[in-house]
Amino acid sequence: MSDLDNTFYFVDIESTGVDLKNDRIIQLALLKVKNDEVTAFNDLCYTDIEMNDTVIAIHNITNAMLEDKYWPYETDSFMELEKGNVEDNYFISHGNQLDVQMLENEELVLAMQCIDTDKCARSLLQDAKSYKLEDLLSQYGLISKAELLAKKIGLKDIKAHDALSDALWHYVLFDLLLERVEGDVNQLTEMTEALMLLEKITFGKYKNKSFEEVMLKDPLDLVWMYVNVAKDWEDLDFTLTHWLKKKEYFWKKALKERKENDFYM
Repeated sequence: MSDLDNTFYFVDIESTGVDLKNDRIIQLALLKVKNDEVTAFNDLCYTDIEMNDTVIAIHNITNAMLEDKYWPYETDSFMELEKGNVEDNYFISHGNQLDVQMLENEELVLAMQCIDTDKCARSLLQDAKSYKLEDLLSQYGLISKAELLAKKIGLKDIKAHDALSDALWHYVLFDLLLERVEGDVNQLTEMTEALMLLEKITFGKYKNKSFEEVMLKDPLDLVWMYVNVAKDWEDLDFTLTHWLKKKEYFWKKALKERKENDFYM
């Protein structure tokens, strides 16, 4: 990346949940990279939303840990993103949707160019067995590189669902993806912007099942996903539309139920 003059922000957010409209940031971390100079920012954030035990078990951030913290928009991490939020810079995360929306909930609308390392990995690393961030680093021999970077920024323990650890992993994975496009960062932004037809479901009872398989066996469950999950997830919406349109009855049902759902919300 030494030949790229722009500033790159590798960002990860932990939140009170995954409801894009109603949940909020509880940890914001980023690596600011310019001309190979790396600066780390990491803040826990106050919230007035009470988290349940299921959410706490994922990131190990308790309600008590946040009581004396600042609101997200008052933290150094947030203010650094605000300062760097210009079109020439880049915002990189693994699955942009949650991170971008949580920042918008705090009234920070990104002007930066976005790169989603998850979408780019699915295009450029098609031999991967899993696209989970930690699995990708293991499969492509990036763990030692991540450990060296952790020492450089003073991070003693790298672990999943810690925002600073994940931001560091974004950086290491991004370097590999940049190599695959021969340093052409514009290719990565284009991949991020393009709608992607997803192959497998990554959540719920059908996790790791293909959309095609579920469409054949349980099409009503795809209707439910379209109505209740997909509206704020562009690639999922695109994928479900693709499969449901193959059966006119289920497509019409999905459209009708989403319209009704929107009316009552």
